[in-house]
Amino acid sequence: MSLDYAILVNTPKPTTEIDLGPRIAHAVSHAPNNEFIQAELGRLVGTTRLVRFLHRFLLFNDALAARVPYLAGLIHLTPGLFVDADEPGRFCGERSAGIAAHVAEAANDEYRMTPNRSMVHQHLSQRFFRGVLDHYGLDAARFDAENPVPEPIQSILDEARGKFFDKRNAESLFAALGFHVGLEFFANEEFNDVDRFLTVSHPDLVERLKTDDGAGEPYVWLSLHCVVEVGHYSAGLEAVRDAVTYCRPRADAGRMAETIMDGLEAFADLQMRFYRLALAKGA
Repeated sequence: MSLDYAILVNTPKPTTEIDLGPRIAHAVSHAPNNEFIQAELGRLVGTTRLVRFLHRFLLFNDALAARVPYLAGLIHLTPGLFVDADEPGRFCGERSAGIAAHVAEAANDEYRMTPNRSMVHQHLSQRFFRGVLDHYGLDAARFDAENPVPEPIQSILDEARGKFFDKRNAESLFAALGFHVGLEFFANEEFNDVDRFLTVSHPDLVERLKTDDGAGEPYVWLSLHCVVEVGHYSAGLEAVRDAVTYCRPRADAGRMAETIMDGLEAFADLQMRFYRLALAKGA
């Protein structure tokens, strides 16, 4: 059973008359992203191209990370859009914080601090990349000078940070929610693809990154993302179901459901455009 269908069949049925679950499952299972990434990674040869790709891979995911708490905040800061009509009184009927909480599950991981160490994902990704540079004997400043991010990729990074956040309206918020669900599903696939590729094609690098350097294993950034994204995707589905269930005015629910699907497809498109550039021959 595939990831998307396994989550959907083991999650309680929605109480709304609009169930996006099967459509989301169909959309993500038929997207070509995973097959494309696997094929292009298989053609990635040479230390220079490998390190350059890993750098851009880190930047892409770092650009997407900050969207999660921002979206959760926007949902909570939009009163009157998600309301339980069975609850008397305006305030007691508000459901914005509950929907935001489903989104924020991913933010809790992204920005986690423990009493003993930082588990902030940006910090972990920095340790990962330092380990890559050290393994290949590369100087960080020189790498930056010799490998500037091309303008087309920089444009995608900018789009990743701001997609659907330029307007404060219901359409943008629902599209951003669909974008979030797509982000979490396809992130699970891409991280596992990169993990398998490195394990098979660059075992010495993986062994180096899985060696505790005194502050933990630098590889933990990648290995963590191979498991946490499943839960983030499941929580995202809950956010979608509640958003459609409690959408007000009720007459807009069908249109907002379509907007969620548009947002999901927008992320699939963005990810494909990034990987076409980041893994292109000569990139």
